[in-house]
Order: sequence, then C-alpha cells, then structure tokens
Amino acid sequence: MLVAKTINNNIVSCLDDAGHELIMMGRGLGFQCKPGTPIRQELVEKVFHLEDPQEVDRFKALVRNLPPEYLQLCTQIIDYASEVLNVRLQESVYLTLTDHVCFAIQRQQQGISFHNVLEHEVRIFYPQEYAIGRHALALIRDELGVALPEDEAASIALHLVNAEWDGCLQDTLRSTQTLHDILDLLSKHPKLHLQPDDPYYDELVVLLKFLMQRCFADMDVPVPDKTFIQMVQQNCTLSYEIAQTIIRQLEKLCGHSISDEETAYLAIHIRRVIHSK
Repeated sequence: MLVAKTINNNIVSCLDDAGHELIMMGRGLGFQCKPGTPIRQELVEKVFHLEDPQEVDRFKALVRNLPPEYLQLCTQIIDYASEVLNVRLQESVYLTLTDHVCFAIQRQQQGISFHNVLEHEVRIFYPQEYAIGRHALALIRDELGVALPEDEAASIALHLVNAEWDGCLQDTLRSTQTLHDILDLLSKHPKLHLQPDDPYYDELVVLLKFLMQRCFADMDVPVPDKTFIQMVQQNCTLSYEIAQTIIRQLEKLCGHSISDEETAYLAIHIRRVIHSK
C-alpha cells in the first residue's frame, strides 16, 4: 500500500485495493514521506476507515494541525469504550468525539463554559457510557493536564451512544430529552407514579430507549401479531391507554407511525410496573 498524501509527521492517507481512502496513524509514519512511498507497516498504530468522503476530508482537516497526543488519547478513549460496551462503534466517532474533546479543551483554556442540561438524564439512562465519560475526563486530566467540567462526561457519553447506533447526534439528543419527558409523564400519572426505585423501572427504561432508537432511525418492525395485540388491549386496558399516550407523543416527534405491536409490548411493561405496586 502506497502513501497518497502526507497529512503531518504522524498521519498519512492512502488508498486500499478498492480505491477507498484510508487514514493511517503512527509515530513518525508521515516523516519525509512523499506520495507513492510504500507505507511503513511497522509504524502503523491505527487505521481509520471512514466511509463518507466528506467525513474523510473533515477528519484530515481536523488532525492536520492537531497535537498527536490529542488524537492518540481520543483513540484510546474510543477503543476503551468499544471494549467496555462490547460493541463496534461507528467509525465516524473518531471524527466527532475528537472534534468535541478538542473544542472542549479549547473552551476550557479560554475560560468559556457550557453546561450540559441533559447531564442528569444521561447519567440515569446511559450509566455505562457516562462511566466511560468520567474515565475519559480522568485520562484528559492526567495525560493532557486539562481538568474539564464534570458535565463533559455526559457530552462524551452522548457521542458514544450516538456511535452505538447508526444515527446522528441531533437524534441522540432529541431521544434523550424525549425519554426524560416520557418518564416525567409516567411519574405524574395518577395511577402509576413511576419512580426510579420501582421494580421493573430499569427494564421499562431499556425498552423505551430501544423504541426511540428504532423510531428516530425509522427501522423496520416485524409483521404485527393481531392476536397478541387484541389480547393486550382486552386484558391490559389501563396500561394500553398509557402506552398509547406515549406512542402518540413519539409519533409526533419522529414523524411516522409506530405499530400497534410496539404499543402492546410497551403496555405489558407498564402493566408490570402497575402490578408491582
């Protein structure tokens, strides 16, 4: 494989056999390299496979003048997250998270602070990702000497959540806020009063998260089981009515209809909470 372009002393771009551009990182990998020079494989530490050509261009522009330790640290955070979450994160997270962390450091150095208003929700709804965010803050403090605000853990977590499912950060933010609104609605319902310490609360939150991910990503759902839906409607009247209220709110936000079977599954989980009381 040959160098297509040297981005800096540690990063080069090249083309694979299919003609797709790859970004390779390694200490000294780009030093005195010219287009057409063979890649020194022994120096390669990380290969970035970004599918979107625009993302490739943005990534090259980002890392061109970036201190190498910044990119190395963000790569370390992402690799750690993949291992802890046991998922393959979207490659675009190397661009989005690195960009975010660098901007957060820049703001901190300039004395500019933004508060993440969703910190409380992220800590509750995405505990694993939030814990990784806190781990990332500790790495940034120890290795770069920059102490970012605690709520940056939530911002990092949201980038990881976004990379777990193939959506955009705007949808991730919107679904997190929506989840907060739905749980607030359930906590105020006169016959439910849902609270975090209730049995089945965590299960209901997990179901709502996946429901919203499918909703905002417009994923296909199985062919509805009409017998199952009718059984739930007849035997879980109250919980089905509550589920319908939630589904109507989600449909309004995502802009397309949600199946009756999804409503029925949600009703069953709500019924478990009601009967656990």
